[in-house]
Amino acid sequence: MLLGANNNLSTTRGSSEEELICRLINAGCFADAYLLLQAEQPDLPATQFNLALCYYSVECYKEALACAEKARVLLPVFQSKPNRDNDVWYKTMRDNQNQLSNYKQALSSRYIELLPVLVADAIVRLKTDCWLQLKDYARVIETATPIAYKNYLNITEALNVARKNS
Repeated sequence: MLLGANNNLSTTRGSSEEELICRLINAGCFADAYLLLQAEQPDLPATQFNLALCYYSVECYKEALACAEKARVLLPVFQSKPNRDNDVWYKTMRDNQNQLSNYKQALSSRYIELLPVLVADAIVRLKTDCWLQLKDYARVIETATPIAYKNYLNITEALNVARKNS
């Protein structure tokens, strides 16, 4: 019985640390979040994505790309949900949301569990930004083209720049 209580305590502790890391990154306190991320399990997509955001914040794009790729590989396999584009309200909200830079927000394990498609898109969007900053336009086109149909603002802009400079 005591053992069960300890497991719940460690789960709560881990969850609260993850929430703190997310709050720190979303507040722009990347150095503090980076220190906390060093103690996190490295084989979690949230850890790798959040590390990628930290590296991105200091223009270490190659390191950010490496972490984003690790996050992509670590993503759980997800079942495709029914296409919600037939729901006019959902599609309108999604189209508006795709114009935001919310992919640069920290991720929690729960967010990854509930919204894996958005997480996969966030990884592609961050990788696209990194390749654009590195002026590797062929990689921008290669990375961004598969999700261009979703009309994310940064993807559309990155593809325009890459095609203009190719």
